Amino acid sequence: MNKVDKEQRNIATKGSMFFNWIVWLFLSAFILLLPYIYYRAEIIYHGAMGKMYFKYYIISLAGIFFWGVVLKLKDEIRANIVMVTTSLVIGLYLAEAVIGFALHSKVVAAKAGIEFDTRTKREVIRDLKSEGLDTVPAVNPATLMKWLHKESAETLFPLGGVSDKTTVYCNESGKYAVFTSDRYGFNNPDAEWDSLPIKWLLTGDSFTQGACVNPGEDVAGQIRSITGESAINLGNNGNGPLIELAALREYAESTRPKKVLWLYFEGNDLSGNLSRERAIPLLLRYLQPGFAQHLIQRQREIDSRLDRHITQARTTSVIHKTGLLRLQQIRRLIGLDNVSIDISPLFTEILATARERTAAWGGQLYFVYLPEFSRYINAVGDHELYRKRREIIDEVKRLDIPVIDIHRDVFENHPDPLSFFPFRIHAHYNAQGYNEVARAIVASVGYNRTPPRTTGNFKARSKGQSEPVRVFYDR
Repeated sequence: MNKVDKEQRNIATKGSMFFNWIVWLFLSAFILLLPYIYYRAEIIYHGAMGKMYFKYYIISLAGIFFWGVVLKLKDEIRANIVMVTTSLVIGLYLAEAVIGFALHSKVVAAKAGIEFDTRTKREVIRDLKSEGLDTVPAVNPATLMKWLHKESAETLFPLGGVSDKTTVYCNESGKYAVFTSDRYGFNNPDAEWDSLPIKWLLTGDSFTQGACVNPGEDVAGQIRSITGESAINLGNNGNGPLIELAALREYAESTRPKKVLWLYFEGNDLSGNLSRERAIPLLLRYLQPGFAQHLIQRQREIDSRLDRHITQARTTSVIHKTGLLRLQQIRRLIGLDNVSIDISPLFTEILATARERTAAWGGQLYFVYLPEFSRYINAVGDHELYRKRREIIDEVKRLDIPVIDIHRDVFENHPDPLSFFPFRIHAHYNAQGYNEVARAIVASVGYNRTPPRTTGNFKARSKGQSEPVRVFYDR
């Protein structure tokens, strides 16, 4: 064998070793994917999201089998498979990076010439604390589910945040939403609880809480401005129907509001949130007559418990910073994580219980249907069938609960429904969107006309921070 042949053989051997190494890399990735899927499905969601994660188990096992077979193939075939697959993977991650960059609020804001606060939530909290404000991040019940499963005694499940604190929420429009939590940790002026009798009470998720707008620009705040009547907001990020019922039973039965608004968000109330909540035995007990945690009397205990778990919430947030690695944008575009909506008997039972409890004190329950961004950015063939909207509304009407359909009454009739979302990208509603929702609700329900209350703003003084931290209502 001459020198040239030896060199060619050495090159071929090195090439074969390189491609073998790449094959083992792919194989290892799919093997490691299995425990990660298990962690997400069983530790984070306690098996409640089995339908969604089942396909990832299949993908992982198929990948292990495929790359195991590739190891046995001839060098040339193996090399071709590796090159094609590597090119596809690189292309996917480039596409993910481009899409993520193009759709990032900061980039869109810069193109529009709008100043965007680029600080992290932790930096905002630090800056507010340096100015003497007692500041915490927004904490929601959904983040406490993992902790509750670990507790041996299910004796306390908070439904609000830390009380009487400057609370840093989220930033989708360029400025962080910062509010002073009320005596029970919700996004209300604290004096609203003293405005008896309460006229309006809202239960729901982040769209009810007021993500990610200034205090007073949430739906409850807009209702106060329109009607001049008292309104309590029990919304919290990540809430589903069971937690919304729990909040209603804990905080509404003592205040006996006349008008109770159940704000249903079609994006995840049934396709994700309820699936997780039904795995919590304590939450299911709210379907039983007379059950309560008596949270109004336990706020000091709640604050102490939440303070201990804020650090834990920070550590778990690390996983949300791996969106690029998890191809988050591409998965969203192709609908890989979409979960079919199941109008389960549990959902019907929850609404029936809410209706009965509200009627018991002489109040009226209203079901408010909130549409999601994807309904208007995608080519939806039939708006009646999308997210089973018509089926859900018919089921609610069968329970004799009045329905306020925000898609039909607001978004469908507007020439530009995407204008209700910050920078026209996937997000919560902006202040204009919440205002239209509030107006549609008030128009449907009606109110006793009283002079609107005026507002005064107390603004945060930290750098780049101009949103109001407190909103005071003159009575």
